Amino acid sequence: MAISRERANDLSHRVLEALRKTPGVELTAEAEFVRNRIASALQEWEKESDGLSAEARRRVLARGRRVPEGSREFDQLLSEELRRLWDERAARGE
Repeated sequence: MAISRERANDLSHRVLEALRKTPGVELTAEAEFVRNRIASALQEWEKESDGLSAEARRRVLARGRRVPEGSREFDQLLSEELRRLWDERAARGE
């Protein structure tokens, strides 16, 4: 489920305000540019997260032993697979 543009904008405003209030943080670009980049990064992260979730689901469903979707075991396997995918990305430096 993709993050809506409105939600990304709301979150970007909140992050920008938190950055402004953080001691030792100084913005070197205009606030609107920074806010737009934050909103864009949130939407890109959401797309990436959705892609990894779909891949994790495919991997769990491709296992030899079928586990009913929605069961506790399925959710656990999905969580473990998703963690592996994020760890693989981190190891590659992405």
